[in-house]
Amino acid sequence: MPGTVTNGVARKRKRDDAPKMNGTKPRKAPKTTSTSESTQAKILQLEEQILQGREHYNNIVELQSLVQKYETKPRTATLAAVGLCRVFCRLIAGEAFVKSRSTTDPEAQIVQWLKGRLREYFESLSAWIGSPDAAQESTALTLLMRVVKAETSQGAKRSEQAWRTEMSTFFKLVKTLLERTDAEGARQEYVVKYADEHDDVRFYTFVAIKQVLKTSSAPSEEITGNAIELLSHIDSPPDSEYQPQYWYSTDPPTAKTNTSLLSLPAHRKAAQETWLSIFRSPLTKDHRKRLLTLATTQILPHFTTRLELLADFLTDSFNSGGSLSLLALNSIFHLITHQNLDYPEFYPKVYSLLDEDVLHSKHRSRFFRLLETFLRSEHLPAALVASFVKRLARLSLQAPPGAMVWIVPWVYNCVKAHPGLGFLLHRPYHPAHRIYSAHPKSPSDTTTTMAIQDPFNMLDPNPLTAGAIDSSLWELETPQSHYHPNVATLARILGEQFTKREYVLEDFLDHSYASLVGQELGREVESWGKRGVEVEWAIPGRIVTQEVGGLERGEEVAEEQGLNGVGRLLRGALGCM
Repeated sequence: MPGTVTNGVARKRKRDDAPKMNGTKPRKAPKTTSTSESTQAKILQLEEQILQGREHYNNIVELQSLVQKYETKPRTATLAAVGLCRVFCRLIAGEAFVKSRSTTDPEAQIVQWLKGRLREYFESLSAWIGSPDAAQESTALTLLMRVVKAETSQGAKRSEQAWRTEMSTFFKLVKTLLERTDAEGARQEYVVKYADEHDDVRFYTFVAIKQVLKTSSAPSEEITGNAIELLSHIDSPPDSEYQPQYWYSTDPPTAKTNTSLLSLPAHRKAAQETWLSIFRSPLTKDHRKRLLTLATTQILPHFTTRLELLADFLTDSFNSGGSLSLLALNSIFHLITHQNLDYPEFYPKVYSLLDEDVLHSKHRSRFFRLLETFLRSEHLPAALVASFVKRLARLSLQAPPGAMVWIVPWVYNCVKAHPGLGFLLHRPYHPAHRIYSAHPKSPSDTTTTMAIQDPFNMLDPNPLTAGAIDSSLWELETPQSHYHPNVATLARILGEQFTKREYVLEDFLDHSYASLVGQELGREVESWGKRGVEVEWAIPGRIVTQEVGGLERGEEVAEEQGLNGVGRLLRGALGCM
């Protein structure tokens, strides 16, 4: 194409359709390979070289340096950590960490060097556990569990050592989870992904926790709390017909190699020993409350032996008072009914909780639920149930309405279940009875009222000897005139024939002043809306003076007839000024 010539210099002719630059510099074309892609390629190259031979083992150090730069280069550190995980898993599978009798000194030094690099790798990833970045924490847990899988898949003997020894990756991982107070997410993920899904991980988790509680140098209360939290996420023990069969290791146990993993009683025994180790550790009040909450669902089903140790712990918790006493009694009752525990002091302990404060406590609803459970059996002695009924009736004299609406239906159900308690409501006169023998009276004398002393001893701690069966429920006569209409209506059912079915006591729980008053206000508002609000039927003719007839006629009344009550008050007030 011909160009223009200026001063003998040829120049190409500009195209008219060329884009205008407007004085700006043209953009540079993007590079074909980004920095991230080049870094990833470099990491893959280092990884491949390591696997080619020992002469490239120093690449492990270079990759380890990249892992430690997570704060500045998180993506690069993650890629390097994944690459190192693959490297160590292949080296473990190739028995590069194993020293045999024929191993020479140089080879032994290489093995020791590799073990040191693996410890550094674990320390780097364990620092990610407890991080506020959930993705970083989850990545560290996943990679370390892959190393655990490689270590526990080297045959029966080496796998057992990888699960149990304190220098193994698995033991150090469990220890890290217990020592980090801010690793709640990692502990829950560990249980959900590994402990609940694999029988061998769950079994050796119990074993590792027991060892950590004995050997850790961290504050014991923090480790105990974290151990309780981790164990609380593990599912309740399977039933007796379950056969362990889900394994995380690729070398499943056999009857010749590891019989404990194949035995469900061995799994329960491991859990039992772990919980006993926690019971022996220093426990705060919050720890005890958490343990007692988990007791009936996740702790007690593991115990088939050594129930006396568990009963001692529950007794100590009961003596702490408050809500711990209620939770401890619930666990003891579970042992009595499911494990045939002989605990003769159970009902006296429940009886001791019936005091003036229980009906005003915030744990009142929980206590009522447990009390109904404890006294539900029809095989209990009538004298025992009578003492509970009588004591609650005595306490009802100063109980709030929210408690009264539960006590009356509960007494009704108790009398229905134990017909012998009917004498507490109606006892015909008999001169040989304990009450009337001390106060003789003629049966024909119906005009004289005897002042009889109540034989019930409120201060007797033993419900069997308190004398309630010889007394009466005179206290429940008072609520029939209660100021609250719901309480008064319920109290009247005890004076009627017992033809109704048992009450569902759950409907009477969780009531308070606010709920009862709200029901009444709502009922009144509804009725007002139907029939209208009643108002004064006539307008008064005077305000401060008396009226004399003719209210409807509107006649005037002379002022000398005097002032009414309002007028006299107003005159007295003006006179004082």
